[in-house]
Amino acid sequence: MSTLKEMGEHEVVRRLTARLGAHAELMTGAGDDCAVVRFADSPIDQVYTTDPLVEGVHFKAGEKSERVGNKAAGRVLSDLAAMGAHPRWLLVNVVAPADQQFEDLENIYKGMNALCARFGAVIIGGDVARGPVLELHLFGIGELPAGTALLRSGARPGDEIFVSGPLGCSMGGRHLDFTPRVEEGIFLRESGLVHALIDVSDGVATDLRHILKQSATGALLDADVIPCNGTLENALYDGEDFELLGTVPPDASEMLRLKYAERFGSELTVIGRMTGEAGVLKLRDGKGVRTLEAKAFEHFKNVPDP
Repeated sequence: MSTLKEMGEHEVVRRLTARLGAHAELMTGAGDDCAVVRFADSPIDQVYTTDPLVEGVHFKAGEKSERVGNKAAGRVLSDLAAMGAHPRWLLVNVVAPADQQFEDLENIYKGMNALCARFGAVIIGGDVARGPVLELHLFGIGELPAGTALLRSGARPGDEIFVSGPLGCSMGGRHLDFTPRVEEGIFLRESGLVHALIDVSDGVATDLRHILKQSATGALLDADVIPCNGTLENALYDGEDFELLGTVPPDASEMLRLKYAERFGSELTVIGRMTGEAGVLKLRDGKGVRTLEAKAFEHFKNVPDP
């Protein structure tokens, strides 16, 4: 018998997803930011994602309720953005202690609704239950033209790696106030130039490894060009920046970056390139080239003993 702490989040997910079934209408299952489903001969693919937000884990007790709501909805919308999807509907399950102030929940919904409204999404239902701390469990549904979802598995050796904004911002409180890159994700999909995409929820070093795994590639990052708010260590491992991290073939990179800048008034920053060393992530800095270790936060494993 193994405890969840002994296994860690990633091993727990790996073993549980191994028990999932397959279906003819399931285009992409576990292992990407969202599942992709196509019904019969529909010209539209639906994408599904879910995310929890737990007091004491994802936010501190006493945080402003509207900010908590923004983060809860933003995490789901960011997953949809990483596929290039138009967000449509959200379901929200609330777990709370009996002495939770109802006004707090109203303000959480105010924060969620405000963010959803910016991108044309609507909360359409959910449920409530009693528990020891406040928890929000959100389920999101988006849509995009069939066969166009941006997946983690599309990266190729030689691709340039880009990021949509500065990294290492979460510890300053941005993890509660961020705006998911929904319009940017749709733009990147519609450009037809991007090979792979993911949102930076666990740190660029960790999330890039997901692309490496799914696409059987490696990567070399250039420390000098990674946009940082804080130290390089913050940018690599802090997580919860919710910027978009993707790959583009080198002959299309300049065109993509020019069009992106024209559309959004901000830049895609090239921070490295994909290599043929499957599963190997390296960093080039003033001291040379070194292999980056995997040391991001893992649920279950990174908790103190009682």
